[in-house]
Amino acid sequence: MRRKSGSDPAVEQPEVDWDGQMRPYGTELSVMFAIGGLSALAIAGYAGYRFVTGDWLEGVVNSTIFSAIAISLLLARVERWQSTAMLLFGVVITLSCMASALLIGSNGLLWAYLVFWVNTFLLLHPAALTLNTSAILVLGSQARLFTSTLEQISWVTVAIMITAFGMYYAGLMRRQRRLLRRLATHDSLTGVGNRRLMQHRLEQAVEASRENRRPCTLVVLDLDHFKQINDGHGHEAGDQALCSFARQLENSLREGDGLYRMGGEEFVMLLRDMDLDAARQAVPRLHRRLSGCVDGPDGPIRFSAGAATLRKGESWSRWLARADHALYEAKRSGRNSLIVAD
Repeated sequence: MRRKSGSDPAVEQPEVDWDGQMRPYGTELSVMFAIGGLSALAIAGYAGYRFVTGDWLEGVVNSTIFSAIAISLLLARVERWQSTAMLLFGVVITLSCMASALLIGSNGLLWAYLVFWVNTFLLLHPAALTLNTSAILVLGSQARLFTSTLEQISWVTVAIMITAFGMYYAGLMRRQRRLLRRLATHDSLTGVGNRRLMQHRLEQAVEASRENRRPCTLVVLDLDHFKQINDGHGHEAGDQALCSFARQLENSLREGDGLYRMGGEEFVMLLRDMDLDAARQAVPRLHRRLSGCVDGPDGPIRFSAGAATLRKGESWSRWLARADHALYEAKRSGRNSLIVAD
């Protein structure tokens, strides 16, 4: 159903933590910074104490561990180095744990449990399994660290259980986070991006245009007489028509373009690297190819569309409003038509 003329299509959505939702390692990085920061402070204190008391070897070891942790935390602030930084952090804390137990004695074994959990939480399963297994084999084989064989077997058993449970829980948590992230950013019926994701992508496109002068064109389209399908054949038939139409739209997009359902039978296409001249040629061809390509209960489903190319200094909401106004003009001109805004 079309909105009334004059209504604003670009109503601001509630504030969304896009950094937290879209960043692949958001939770892991938070844990890494918290544990890494506290560990670095504690190790720095130990290093200072060792140097003051004249234990230069331990002081150098602690200083090296502190430096390695600090480097991994700094690398984690650069997005493209985050996975490498987490792996480095896991290697550092695992080696530090092993060195601590071998140098200090059985008290150092207590830190191993925390390291095993952190590795399973931060790292992918192969890396976490490799590091934890290595530590268990090295430390578990040191009989001098344990008061009896039973204590040695018990420690190894608990270490294996922590690793297994940690890997299971981490895998479950990551699957749930992926599902929640998709539910928060995609339309549950058609599977395309939802309105919130659309706003985020438009804001990104505006920012890219400011920084790199990359042109973008927005197409807002609305299925003609869609209400008749729902009224005459039921909402299930309407839902099927929407899903079929959305698949056809997705198949027509280039890599890097975007498709979003703004509401009802209205969709938005984001066509990147397309200026006004290119839009005047490409978008009409797109309309001719797609309008009527999907069969509904009463025949081919056609649509009207409005397109607008991002102007210099324009906000995403004004850009979307111009495309929507062009769609309204296309509707008024007789439907199954397209208007490209100047």
